[in-house]
Amino acid sequence: MLGAIGNGLFFRRQPDKGALLTTRLIWLGWGVAVAGLLWTAQNPAGEPVAGLRGDALSWVMATLILFVSGIVHQFSLRYLVGDRNYRLYFMLLSTITSSALLMVLADHLGLLLAGWGISNLLLVRLMMHKTGWRAAYQSGLLALQVLFAGFFFLAVAFAILTATFGTASIHALLQADLSTVNPNALTSALLIISLAAMTQSALLPFHRWLTSSLNSPTPVSALMHAGLVNGGGFLLIRFAPLFLAQHGLLHVLFTVGVITAVVGTFWKLIQSDVKRMLACSTMGQMGFMVMQCGLGLFPAAVAHLCWHGLFKAFLFLSGGAVLQEKRRPIDERTGNLAVFLPACLGGVAGAYGFALVSEKPFLAADTTAVLIGFAFIATTQVAQTLLAGGRLRSRFVPAVGLAFVAGCLYGVSVHGVETLFRPLGISEPQPLNSLHLTALGLMGLIWLSMNLKPLAALQATRFWAYLYVAALNGSQPDPATTTPVRTTYQV
Repeated sequence: MLGAIGNGLFFRRQPDKGALLTTRLIWLGWGVAVAGLLWTAQNPAGEPVAGLRGDALSWVMATLILFVSGIVHQFSLRYLVGDRNYRLYFMLLSTITSSALLMVLADHLGLLLAGWGISNLLLVRLMMHKTGWRAAYQSGLLALQVLFAGFFFLAVAFAILTATFGTASIHALLQADLSTVNPNALTSALLIISLAAMTQSALLPFHRWLTSSLNSPTPVSALMHAGLVNGGGFLLIRFAPLFLAQHGLLHVLFTVGVITAVVGTFWKLIQSDVKRMLACSTMGQMGFMVMQCGLGLFPAAVAHLCWHGLFKAFLFLSGGAVLQEKRRPIDERTGNLAVFLPACLGGVAGAYGFALVSEKPFLAADTTAVLIGFAFIATTQVAQTLLAGGRLRSRFVPAVGLAFVAGCLYGVSVHGVETLFRPLGISEPQPLNSLHLTALGLMGLIWLSMNLKPLAALQATRFWAYLYVAALNGSQPDPATTTPVRTTYQV
């Protein structure tokens, strides 16, 4: 906020220096957040002060927000040079960072709601940065409609929680004895919170505002996809102790997450536009994060949220570099059994490394098995990439070793977050049931079809034509947010 205020008051004729000031203060704030995170790792958070409380979740999110914001500020210094709204852009960018910090550090429901609402309003304004571009205006308007619905859902849910628990303190809510509260009111509040999270994280059927938001400047897209879209996941994780007592709601979150992950990932594969491909990828990754919440593995969802945020910021800011890349046909990307089966051995090694380092049973009988299953899929892909690039005999041992190391690194990140969040009590694997096994089997079959020849053969069928057209139509942005005629674009 000091950067935004100083930029607004003193740098009207020197916007470049004002932008540099805000950027340096963001990095200073990131250093403070890192110090706060290290302190909290050794000293669990105490009582709230002035409606704010810095627990482990707050400091992890603050560190992520400030790091991504710092990168976006640094990138924008040159990217926005010559823009007539250069100074205003940096004022808004610093202010939206401040409001996001208020949201994650809030211990009062009212402050969390205020941070949530202000962040979304500022995001809409940044989406409309090119005020003379009608498509950008329509993108912001569509986002405003969906995000306002989420704000309304959240306000209603918080009102119910306050009336049910008799307090607006988040810390007090999470420490309360749930046997003394009205279960119907609690379930209703958590269901409405889930809807708010779905709107923010663009889960089906609230996804279209995200796939229609691509008129934003590239650094705004990076901040949106790496930061504010993750707000839905943060909301679920913040109230995780309450969700863990509602097994039916966890199943709902898991189901919605699986559907969104499958649809978003499939949509990503058929896009020809780089930013639209990244938007569909974000949609799929948000589905995977919410799916982890539905498994009761909230620390794993936090680890996924952080890694996705950093990687997606990098992808958006480097998106221009991929325009010259040549996309290979699907038959060149599908493997064969001679490569795939050895890669699966690497996947087993990777999954074992993940289980070993994260201190989880390799043959788990609860929802941890789903997470280990995805570790197997991911590390198999790592091994297959290496094996497909040369002679199998000479690359087999390095591929298995690399898959094992990748699994261990993933395990380190999950175990580290679990250890840090242990005082919060937000990790509780659920009993494995038919819903989890069906979802894991379905996603496994899709993965197999993408790696072997059946997917290439499927392309010749009428069913594939219908599926492809339906997916292509479903992933299209709102027509009002497109620019079909170049003369309608005015800067």
